[in-house]
Amino acid sequence: MAVVVIASVIVRSRSGREPTELHKAIARLKFGALITGAFLLMLWFLLPCTPVLSTFGYPQSTEEIQTAKQVLRYLQDYNRALVRLTMVLSWFLFAFIWWFLSTVYALSNALKKVADDQNAKSYEKPAA
Repeated sequence: MAVVVIASVIVRSRSGREPTELHKAIARLKFGALITGAFLLMLWFLLPCTPVLSTFGYPQSTEEIQTAKQVLRYLQDYNRALVRLTMVLSWFLFAFIWWFLSTVYALSNALKKVADDQNAKSYEKPAA
């Protein structure tokens, strides 16, 4: 998380050199997409290896389960995989929604400012 904060400060300082608000917003969009992509890649690696959720790894018949200990082991494996999957999914949703909403907000503000500037120029009367 500290890396994201430091990178954000660097991008904000560099985007200050951009000529217009629209260029700043686009630079921030690029940076946000890069950071979000890196974060989502990290989440992908955190996904559990889930052979226990596919056809490989669980009993096919009742004869394969002889004791309550075996049932408990299968249930614990399923539970660990589902809990990890739920955590990764919730972080994915948080990161994606945060990035999407902040990007849309920044771009809409930049486009509004560009539109306001163009309207102000169109209303200026040329000196006669």
